[in-house]
Amino acid sequence: MAAVVGAVAATTSGASNSAATLRLDGVAFRPELAITSAGRSLGLMNRRRAPADGMLFVFPESTQGGFWMKNTIVPLTIAFFDGAGKRVRKLSMTPCRQESCPIYNPGRRYRFALELRASDTRPAANLGPLAELRRLGRIAT
Repeated sequence: MAAVVGAVAATTSGASNSAATLRLDGVAFRPELAITSAGRSLGLMNRRRAPADGMLFVFPESTQGGFWMKNTIVPLTIAFFDGAGKRVRKLSMTPCRQESCPIYNPGRRYRFALELRASDTRPAANLGPLAELRRLGRIAT
């Protein structure tokens, strides 16, 4: 989890049951939350399908480094957001079942990363509201 923050894809046990009232581009949505180190490491690995509203990776502080798709069997889009919920980068990621997988690095610092189905057409430019992002940041471990 140093340079590679976590893989994209997980079993339900990897996601947090914490509820959050979030908005993506001004529209309410309910992503699964990965707010612990274990949850972020597992991500969406080995899932046959990504959740409709994706998975939101929440970090206790601003971070850098990339994600990989090891043992992730569905294509994904990942949007990286700063602490204010502004997108800093958006990348397309392809499944990887090999030992060595590419790293998808935004090249910028970020506080949140949202993995969505590759077919998702939302722009994912803004995440909020800010008060909820701050609350999630405080409970992330």
